[in-house]
Amino acid sequence: MNKEDCIEKLKLLSNIGKKINGKIKGTDIDEIKGIILDEVSHLIDENKYVIQKIETKEGYIGFRIGYYTCDSNYTGLYYGGYSPIMKENDFKILINKAKEKKWI
Repeated sequence: MNKEDCIEKLKLLSNIGKKINGKIKGTDIDEIKGIILDEVSHLIDENKYVIQKIETKEGYIGFRIGYYTCDSNYTGLYYGGYSPIMKENDFKILINKAKEKKWI
C-alpha cells in the first residue's frame, strides 16, 4: 500500500456499529466500553478526524474525539485518540457536522 491507497482507505473508513474496548483501570484487562452509534469526520491529508457518538455500557450517550491515520510505512491504519490537534477552521468544520446532526 502507498500513501494514496492509505488515504483512499481513510475516506471509506467507518466504525459505526463497532464496539469500543478499553483497559479496566489499574489492570491489563480489556473490556467493552461501548458501541459507536454514529460519527462525523473531516479528512485532512493522512488524518481522518472524527467525533463519534457512543452508547456506553452503562447506557448513557457520550462522545469521543480522535483521528485515524496511516502508519509510517503505509501498511495500515490506526486510531489516534490522544489529543488530536487541527487548525481552527478544520475544527469548526467538524463541529458544524455534529451540529447538523443535532448532537450539539
